[in-house]
Amino acid sequence: MLTTTAAVATLLAACGGSSKATTSASGPDPNATITVGSLNEPTTLDIVKGGNTGHAQVLLRNVVEGLTVLTDDGKVEPLLAKSWDVSQDGTGYTFHLQSGVTFSDGTPLKASDVVAALKREISDESTSARKKNLSIMKTIEAPDDSTVKVTLSTPSQSFLFYLTSVGAAVEKPNAGGSGTTVVGTGPYTLTSWKQGDSITLTRNDKYWGTKAKNKQVVYRFFKDATAENNALLAGQLDLVTQVTSPDALTQFENRSDFSIVEGTSTTKELFNFNDAVAPFNNPDVRHAIRQATDRKALLKAVWANRGRILGSMVPPTDPWYEDLTSIDDHNVASAKQLLAKAGHPNGLSFTVDYVPSDEINIIAQGLKSQLAQAGITITLNPVDDATWTDKVYKNHNFQATIMNHVNQRDLVWYGDPTFYWQYDNPQVQQWVKDSETAPTPDQQTALLKKVARQISEDAASDWLFLDPAIKVASTSVSGYQKNLTTDSFYVAPITKR
Repeated sequence: MLTTTAAVATLLAACGGSSKATTSASGPDPNATITVGSLNEPTTLDIVKGGNTGHAQVLLRNVVEGLTVLTDDGKVEPLLAKSWDVSQDGTGYTFHLQSGVTFSDGTPLKASDVVAALKREISDESTSARKKNLSIMKTIEAPDDSTVKVTLSTPSQSFLFYLTSVGAAVEKPNAGGSGTTVVGTGPYTLTSWKQGDSITLTRNDKYWGTKAKNKQVVYRFFKDATAENNALLAGQLDLVTQVTSPDALTQFENRSDFSIVEGTSTTKELFNFNDAVAPFNNPDVRHAIRQATDRKALLKAVWANRGRILGSMVPPTDPWYEDLTSIDDHNVASAKQLLAKAGHPNGLSFTVDYVPSDEINIIAQGLKSQLAQAGITITLNPVDDATWTDKVYKNHNFQATIMNHVNQRDLVWYGDPTFYWQYDNPQVQQWVKDSETAPTPDQQTALLKKVARQISEDAASDWLFLDPAIKVASTSVSGYQKNLTTDSFYVAPITKR
């Protein structure tokens, strides 16, 4: 017995999340070129081997599309699949494809192309970030040209979300040099990649959905934010994908030719403990550190009060968000009492390993000063990426660390006691497991709300704040996405006058 779980969504590619376009009296130019500044150049165009977020930013939803899409406001909606049915036991998904879809070279999309894409995502050659999650696909079949059937090894409420990733997108098989070219079904074709400089996308006039509102988009890549901002000031860019420091905003404020737009992101700044080693295996110590932390002051120092403080590992765009910031609010006197209760009446000392950046350097110095007020002495130990990955992430050979986590819906990592912070709560692990196999999304949400609250009540980490998503753009352009909740930077709705 099958039950329909998604309504038909026609021409979904026209959806631009929460962005809205405004135009002058003369209207937008349909043949405009939009030039976008970015600090994330792809290392490859192979969608299952991307080494950074750059390839998803450029390709996902613009050049290649998946069965489902994560919108700018964090919702999972249909895309190449107009609808789907789910078996009663939650392990069988039957996807009904949109009609009239073609690749950019005019070749009709068939269900067999989707099957090939999904099989490649979980193949030995794949290094995709979602490969492990999607490996629950036991069988992937095409009973006809417009239907894809997937059988999972276990029910998964997150399956449709995992399908929004770039590795699960559909590209034409054997369509040229993998890693340097890609042929997809999206509103653009990739017409050039000048490595170290730019990627150019050109409107796909054969696109099955609503056509892009501009003719061409050029992503220009920069090594540093200063060069990127200078190019924007010089009129060489129409907008930048993300401002990395509030200091950069002063040169654009109070100017009629630029707009500053703030949205929300999924980038969480964390002060993490190794919960499996002393003194952090004592919850009182972890609570003391959280209460000694003034998150509002850190946010002000880093982002001039843009963004928002966090009380757990959940941004407001996740379905299971609730405001938990009152748990372990800043209270130095209480922090000292908790340390004394934990057997550290004279305070304690530990080392913090971190990969330095402008933002994390400010956080590190702020934490050092704040924790000292509660008698906690931290030794700051900056390391390079490779050292952090080996020492902290792989070998768990650390006491504490500062790190940002950009992934969407990553609360579930607290259900894995082998993850680098080694938080081990069997009840949380069971809730995470049960949430994934829950019969309905509402039940999944209820269970993950319990997880979010429990890890905060256990002080599993010290969640500091959520980075804002800030864009600066010429006032001549509009329609760009406001938030930073998906790896894609969707450009089809952008207009220019």
